[in-house]
Amino acid sequence: MLATNLALALVRGRPWHHAFEILPGVRTEGTYDPSPLWNALGLPNDMATMSLADVGASNGFFSFEARKRGAHVVAFDFRHKDNSGFGMAQYINGMADIEHHQVNVLDMTREEFGEFDVVLALGLLYHVADPYRALANCAALSKDRLYVESYCIDSLLEPALREQPIMRFIPDPVRFPELGSIGNDRSNFWGLTSICLRRIVEDLGFEARRLTVRHDRVLLEARRRPAESQNTRLWLAYAKMPSIPVTGDKNDPEAWTLF
Repeated sequence: MLATNLALALVRGRPWHHAFEILPGVRTEGTYDPSPLWNALGLPNDMATMSLADVGASNGFFSFEARKRGAHVVAFDFRHKDNSGFGMAQYINGMADIEHHQVNVLDMTREEFGEFDVVLALGLLYHVADPYRALANCAALSKDRLYVESYCIDSLLEPALREQPIMRFIPDPVRFPELGSIGNDRSNFWGLTSICLRRIVEDLGFEARRLTVRHDRVLLEARRRPAESQNTRLWLAYAKMPSIPVTGDKNDPEAWTLF
């Protein structure tokens, strides 16, 4: 760990997202405090026997908190850790054993990165063009628990519509400013109802154990249903069907395989 004066010199004036204490007396100037969300997750104080994937890790607050509790932590973000604040915070706090991968969530696979007891997908889904695939990739990494936190549109809808699995597309605020925006952030693509999030998670073979909506945010805790994990329709969404070439006489109906 670095000396406090040097750590402060590195941290000051940076565009941090997470407002958190890297070391005693060394705090980032972030845009939001993630500690209430961490507390809301309700993860055990002793995580020494657990592995955790932090997808969309940003500055690393959730990764660092899990590591403090003893978890084996692997972080994922579309930015390299040296350009996201994660690497700097890791350099300062000495948690060098946290593995960090620069990867887009839409390209993340279980075959490449393995499985984890806990997967966090916090503040992520509304920033991706394909939220179903993003959530499916996160879910594929989870052996057991999946935590999803996202922007939620329940409060914008009439009561009857809040019970529907609805997604709202958010136009580009730079190209279409007259259509409004969410925080004037170009990376915001989708808003979804809480029931939509729940239905997607269930579609991926998980059971929603807890779902909380507060204002325009939703937090969902889910557990894998092992009996259903091999029986989802995900293969229909992104796979290609196998090719069976026509053999023999093309005028013969039996030569063709249609499916």
